[in-house]
Amino acid sequence: MKKKLSILFLGLSLSLVLAACDDDGGGFDAGAWCADTCEKTVECALGPTLAECTAECEAMAANMLSGYVDAYRTCLLDAECAELNADAMMCVESAEPLCTTDTAAYNRAACLKILECDGNTEPTEDEIAQCISRQHGDGDMIKCFKPALVQRTIDCIEDAASCSPAPVATCVYDLLGLELGSGSNNQPQ
Repeated sequence: MKKKLSILFLGLSLSLVLAACDDDGGGFDAGAWCADTCEKTVECALGPTLAECTAECEAMAANMLSGYVDAYRTCLLDAECAELNADAMMCVESAEPLCTTDTAAYNRAACLKILECDGNTEPTEDEIAQCISRQHGDGDMIKCFKPALVQRTIDCIEDAASCSPAPVATCVYDLLGLELGSGSNNQPQ
């Protein structure tokens, strides 16, 4: 139950942030977008306080794909609170097809580092595949971020010289503004 709530909150908070910018960096007012979406979230009692929502939103807004964030915002603002309370993920799910960043290289780099930090410096392809499967199980929202930022995140993970703090979670948070789920080597310390 706790994991489902974490995934729900992650999806919701991430989605709130996603509408924050154009891919080319032009014309998007992340502050106004975050204010609108966070006010709706608070109005419908879907998540954190307005201040918490706004802070999280503004940290990620400029990093997201514009198509996804635009679709998410439209869905959220058009939906009734009763609809959102019945299915808090409806806007995330309806906008998700617009998340088009290829995450194969990210997933592989993240899993190689996670496995390395768990003491497995020579993982088999099966072990890597299992790790990647677990990442998707937690909700792979990385595909909603701009490709250039995902590549910078991959570089950060691969260049990490230490496992403390957790390199995957640290790089993802520092570069994308996204807080990852609860794996042992997924959390910054």
